[in-house]
Amino acid sequence: MRGPGNSFPLPLSAGEEGPKRSLGGEGLYTGLSKTLTSHRFAVGPSSPAESGRGVLLGSLAAFLLLLLLLAVPAEAQKAAPLLTSAETEALASEISGASAKRTVQALSLHHRMRGSEGYRAAAEVIRDRLREYGLKEVDILSLPADGRIFYGTQRSRPAWNASFAELWEQRQEGGRWRDSERIASWADQPITLAQDSVSGRAEAELVDVGTGSSAADYAGKDVRGKLVLVSGQPEAAAKLAVTERGAAGIVSWAQNQRSAWWGEDESLIRWGHLSTWEDPTFAFMVSPARARAWQARLAKGETVRLRAQVKAGRTPGAYLIPTAIIPGQDRSKEILFSCHLDHPSPGANDNASGCSGILEIARTFQRLIAEGRLPQPQRTLRFIWPCEIECTIALLNARPEYARRTLATIHLDMIGGNSEITKGALGVEGSPPSLPSFVSGVGFAMARWVDSQALRFAERGEADYPLLDPEGTKSPLRARIGGFSEGSDHQVWSEGSWRIPIIYVSDWPDIYIHTNKDVPGNLDSTKMKRAMFIAAASAWALANVEQSDTPALERLQMIEADFRSAEISRRSGELSDADGAIARLQHANHEVALELSLQRFGLMVGEPEREGVLSVSDGVGGIVYRRDPKLKGPMDGFGYSWLDDNLAKAGLERPKLLAREPAWDGPSFGYEALNLVDGRRPVQQIRDELALSVGPAPVEEVAAYLAALERLGVIRR
Repeated sequence: MRGPGNSFPLPLSAGEEGPKRSLGGEGLYTGLSKTLTSHRFAVGPSSPAESGRGVLLGSLAAFLLLLLLLAVPAEAQKAAPLLTSAETEALASEISGASAKRTVQALSLHHRMRGSEGYRAAAEVIRDRLREYGLKEVDILSLPADGRIFYGTQRSRPAWNASFAELWEQRQEGGRWRDSERIASWADQPITLAQDSVSGRAEAELVDVGTGSSAADYAGKDVRGKLVLVSGQPEAAAKLAVTERGAAGIVSWAQNQRSAWWGEDESLIRWGHLSTWEDPTFAFMVSPARARAWQARLAKGETVRLRAQVKAGRTPGAYLIPTAIIPGQDRSKEILFSCHLDHPSPGANDNASGCSGILEIARTFQRLIAEGRLPQPQRTLRFIWPCEIECTIALLNARPEYARRTLATIHLDMIGGNSEITKGALGVEGSPPSLPSFVSGVGFAMARWVDSQALRFAERGEADYPLLDPEGTKSPLRARIGGFSEGSDHQVWSEGSWRIPIIYVSDWPDIYIHTNKDVPGNLDSTKMKRAMFIAAASAWALANVEQSDTPALERLQMIEADFRSAEISRRSGELSDADGAIARLQHANHEVALELSLQRFGLMVGEPEREGVLSVSDGVGGIVYRRDPKLKGPMDGFGYSWLDDNLAKAGLERPKLLAREPAWDGPSFGYEALNLVDGRRPVQQIRDELALSVGPAPVEEVAAYLAALERLGVIRR
């Protein structure tokens, strides 16, 4: 990290007195040149790569590697970054992937829809384990959710429960239709009933309407009083099929998220969704194999007749959030672990694995501290188990002290898929480009160390810390390290309302998530152990970082800065000359912001020089906005979009910027543009920073989006 007028300081020479927690050497830097181009990068309005940087990157990395290995004592080279050898050994020996996987098995038995009895049962499993382990302040927070209460931008959704649902195919016997084959059963596979289905019954013919999401799908077809077969999500068909044309209900064979393996397994039954607010009906989910068999019969002129019965509905309920702490010496500052507890049964990797992971981390820390193998942390460690996104928005609005106390959040969402089965790789990401923080670099360094240890063991059969679980594989980790993506609760913590730095640990892809085959048998307990170690070691470093650790953090940042510069060099080459020049200026200021981010943890830094800010002309590009502090949260929640709802009420069109595809992996235009609204940046500067972090867009589109948010009361001048 740079001081006033200086570049990054050189590492300590061997033998000099270093910080209390040493930056591990061997695992972090071994193989750096091999992996330099294999990871994604944390970039943002960041600092310039000099001309020709990409060409010189390999030699520079080798030079830095030599310096860093010389700088780190031999003992420290066997420790994880920012941890001592004793801390590394304690965490590595105690964290159990097998234990976490057993918890996954327990949670996967419950159909964990928000506010449901299944969710409550899973929350009580977590609470009871926390009490058994001896954590403090164990509780299940309860926030009312009835469809009328708003928590910032999240409209609370009432609880949804079902008690019975069956779908039968019928055949004629003696001139009467009789049940012949049970197709779907809530009791056997609750995932076969779409979430937010309401009570109903029907005995009717099945009509194939394609995707069911456009009027053309219904041309020439009479669906009144019948069941419609759709290939899309039920929510997209409910208005056209049921509300407007009188269909009795829906049968959907919607498939999973697209990947290279999309459509190969025709036995998958996907999790289905209906609207919480509009077009009430019921929907059953079936496999593509079942649907195609019906389609073939219908094409021959046969009648397919089904009997459906559903007992389900929504009632006022509550968002339930288990929580507990391991008290630190400073109770006012916390490092927080998060996951999301909801999702259909079995939902093993998504996300019983992440929830079991932070529970196992809680057990590990509690035992190690109780036995004196680790000291009491300087800062408190907190653990929470909310439902995805909507519970987190509700929590941060209803209990603002959570945001005030939290210095960083580590979020685990899918951490255990056996790559040979699920086809996914573990990813470790950081904060969005609009929130430069050294916290991201800590997570990346831990991930690189674990990744290199796992690779070394796979290649040579030996490593200081291969982090194997007796019940798991010996495969290398091959982690994706760096960058930022949306898609889970971490994006709420880092959103502009709260701006809390994050580390996000997640598998992707997983060809079985959101289906009946997301089962515990897909998980690799070794991968879970490694993911938990990355999260736990990062949290321990952040919970205990102090002023004497700044040299180690500076060495860490030297390596991470090189990764960032490589990506900036690549992106700048794809921008216009004007945007490329601005990108280099932004990158310099981003590096300064990274250094200043240490102040959030009470660490003193120098006053680094910022580059000048480019002037902007008058007009829309010169307007400066700030967030209205009374409205907190992202524009799109879970099961409810505050933005779309309020655009419709105001009679405004959806801004064009939101339809623009990002040029790079990372955040969306809408999410990041609002994050950059801070009362200092003019619209032109926001547009320029988006060009590097998301992609180029006309300043007029950015201005129109922000003007719409101003009209809706989200921001003001």
